[in-house]
Parts: sequence; C-alpha cells; structure tokens
Amino acid sequence: METDDRYIVPGLVRGLEALQAFSNEKRELSVSELAEIIGVNRSSAFRVAYTLEHCGFLQKEENSRRYSLNSKVLELGFTYLSGLDLLEPSRPIMQRLRDQTTIACHLVIRQGTDIVFVDRYQSTGPFTSTVGVGTRWPAHATVTGQLLLSDMSDEAITELYQDYQWEAFTEDTPASLEALLARIREVRGQPALVSWGYFNPGMAACAAPIFRQSDGGMIASVSVSCPLGGIPREEFEGRIRDAVISAAQSLSRTLSLNNAHS
Repeated sequence: METDDRYIVPGLVRGLEALQAFSNEKRELSVSELAEIIGVNRSSAFRVAYTLEHCGFLQKEENSRRYSLNSKVLELGFTYLSGLDLLEPSRPIMQRLRDQTTIACHLVIRQGTDIVFVDRYQSTGPFTSTVGVGTRWPAHATVTGQLLLSDMSDEAITELYQDYQWEAFTEDTPASLEALLARIREVRGQPALVSWGYFNPGMAACAAPIFRQSDGGMIASVSVSCPLGGIPREEFEGRIRDAVISAAQSLSRTLSLNNAHS
C-alpha cells in the first residue's frame, strides 16, 4: 500500500514498534535493548517507554529498570477478537475437537501475509504446544495460511505479495509468487490440508476452513498439531483430518445460526 509520509506520525510509529518489540523470547526489555530494537537513541527510547507506561501499555518491573507489556495491550486484542464473533461459538467446538484428538487445537485467521493464532486449546497428551495466542507465521509457508489464501483470487494474491521478501523454511515452501500461485491452485476448494513436516520439519498439522454463510467467504480456520510420530500418519490423515473437517463445518453452521438470530 502506498503511503504519504506527510501524514505519518513518527512518535506513534516508534511507540507501536516498541510494543511489537516484546515477544515470548523477549518478555522484558531494558531501555537500551528497546533503543537497539527500534533503532533510536537511548533518550528517545526512554521517552517512548515512559509514555507507554503512563498510558498503561507498559509496566516497569518492581526493583528493576526493565519494562514488560501491561494488561491494557490485551484489551486491544480482546476488543478486536470479540468483534469477529468467533471466539465464543468456537470454544465448545474446539474443546470437543481437542478431546476427540487429544492434541492441541487452534483457531487461526489471516492478516495480510501472516496467519495469526487467536485461540488455543492445549493438548491432553504429553505434548505441550508452544504456539500461543497472538503467534504469527508467514501464510505462504504454512498449510493453514495457504488454505486461507485460497479464498482469494490470483489477482488479489498477486497484489498482496507485491514486493514481498520471500523466505523458505523447508524445501516445500513456495519461494516466489509463481510458486505460491501454483500451490494455491492445487489446494483451492479442498476441505482440509495436512502438513507432515511442511513448515516445521518436526510437526504435523491439519487445517480446515470456516465459512461465513452469508456470502460463503472463508473467515478463519480450525487446526490441530502434534509432533511427527505422535500419531501414526495414516491415522492423522484419516481420523484426525475427518475430525478437523467436522469441527470446521460445525462452527460454520453455528456462526450461520447465530447470525440468523441476531
């Protein structure tokens, strides 16, 4: 998207970059670390952190000069998610899917060229999923992302990936627009996609689409994941895949009923 720099507020950009600097690996940051990540001097980083702390988005750890995200950041996320009308109706269906499969279940949406995990039910077996709510992965490299992209036209995908910096994670990752479009044409219209080490060489995953009944648009996906070998491949591509498809179809119908009654 083309932008006009005259309308950009540099301080706001730096504040948003500062919030995005925190992650599961970097839960706490000093002013010096923040300055290095967002590319400003220490004085500017301090003012950004101080402002965000004043507004409730950062908090300073007790007896420390390190900052961490405050709960007000979550309010923004929950406000957005509640507007999707997905979380509440999806939870009993996802919990049932997790109980049927015993492995981690996720609710996933697409934002631009990324997929975003917006809800999760942890597995009941020995494997603990490290994928948390808010995790972002590149859509082109994952079967979940390719599934969500498949609802777009080739023209829309071409525009979305204009000037995209391609990154390969395995030999199966599409490394160009042409390769991605070829892959999307292969998967378009399928009821589910299975990954057997496709994105993460040690993981299996399966995703199925959730549709908006009013216009048939794909709005999200339900997915499950576990380590390779946690479930035999034949069972994963059979029973597990069928359960994921059934859960996605059930949620699509539930959303339709909710909309009809609203």
